[in-house]
Amino acid sequence: MLFNRRRMLLATSVALLLPLARGSLAAAGGGGRVIEIGLMPYMPTARLFAVHESLRRYIEATFKRPAVLSTAPDFHTFQRRVLEGELDLALTGPNIGWQAHLDGPMTPVAVSRKLVVIQIMVARDGPIRSLADLRGKAVATIDAITTTSQTTVVMLREAGLEAGRDVQLRHEKTPFNSAQNVVLGETAAAGFPNVSLRTLPPEMQAKLRIIAESDPLPGVMFISRRAPGIPSPEQFQAALLGFADTPEGKIYIRDLDHAGLQKPDFKQLKILDRLIPEVRRAMAKS
Repeated sequence: MLFNRRRMLLATSVALLLPLARGSLAAAGGGGRVIEIGLMPYMPTARLFAVHESLRRYIEATFKRPAVLSTAPDFHTFQRRVLEGELDLALTGPNIGWQAHLDGPMTPVAVSRKLVVIQIMVARDGPIRSLADLRGKAVATIDAITTTSQTTVVMLREAGLEAGRDVQLRHEKTPFNSAQNVVLGETAAAGFPNVSLRTLPPEMQAKLRIIAESDPLPGVMFISRRAPGIPSPEQFQAALLGFADTPEGKIYIRDLDHAGLQKPDFKQLKILDRLIPEVRRAMAKS
């Protein structure tokens, strides 16, 4: 069973990496160990790779070796790849990035200056005015291991609504899919991360309304591992912060709504400790 799962994971990874790896090797003359940059699957793969292409080119040029972009079909599979040390550098959510630091081989090297706020969205012209109105309704969110899902559950609980009893959760692949559920009338609300707002077309945003927001949490983060044959976390950190100051990097930061990159404050990141037990439980179920 484990062998079959690894074969499936390998096949998925190769399918995602091969076209980009060929281009990267050609550009770099085929020399040097490939740097694998992992991206959490928070938008469709083609778009995900397109918006992070400028980062890939910068990493490749900085370290003078091929660099490829990689992802996974879902957040659970992506997190397993992170924890098993398959990725050299990865962009991930705050809670699963912190778990990769506590339980895996990764360490945070750069954090978005924009704090993460989880928003509960409903149809702009619909009858839902407060969290209490969601009793007996369905709420869309993304994978159970994500900050978005876990914070949505906490917000509902604080309003007296228990997920699975008073409210039914519907887990979708991406934030876009969650918001789309509301627009299509398939769920009454969606738990949505503010950092993904730009993935929604203006016409979709116009059909949504925010009825509740969480307290701010540390932003999305880049994590890396220390291993022979790849740049050190310190080198990746310097490259990322340098990229953020380039013209192309500033466009990247603007388009992803990061508000800039900064060195991680480990004392501040410890606020994420309270989310780690639930991440571990969710990972153990998969």
